[in-house]
Amino acid sequence: MAFLGSYRHQIDGKGRIAVPAQFRRGLPPGSVIAHGLEARLVIRPPEEWAALERDYRLTAETPEEERKFLRTMYASAREVELDSQGRLLLDAGHRSWAHIKERAFFVGLGSSVEVIGEEVWDEEYASMDQKAFTTLSDRVTARAAAARAAGQPTA
Repeated sequence: MAFLGSYRHQIDGKGRIAVPAQFRRGLPPGSVIAHGLEARLVIRPPEEWAALERDYRLTAETPEEERKFLRTMYASAREVELDSQGRLLLDAGHRSWAHIKERAFFVGLGSSVEVIGEEVWDEEYASMDQKAFTTLSDRVTARAAAARAAGQPTA
């Protein structure tokens, strides 16, 4: 299942947030939430979590770099446990990392889900109009074409 779309949800007083039903259906037991890049949390199904770990083990420049990254990644990781109402408890560290206050924004990224504070999302994407999206698409497409021409994988 591909994770598609975006959704805003309220955090309750205990730090719980309802995971959108569209995303819950694709999250099997063993899914993991952890720190992501650019002040986001990322929810990954078990196979995506395993692939991420494998990729970092294979691409780290040095054993020290590998250990440091894995320590940081695993220290922030929690198994996704949803209550009977489909809510996920976000601990204070996760909420702080992703700048989540009263509401959060869930974004489907195909194989994973990002979670970020609503205010950060709104600020970052206020300027993403049709023209900005076209410009970004043109840059990404050009880089992908150059990578294919050089025989490099693009995915």
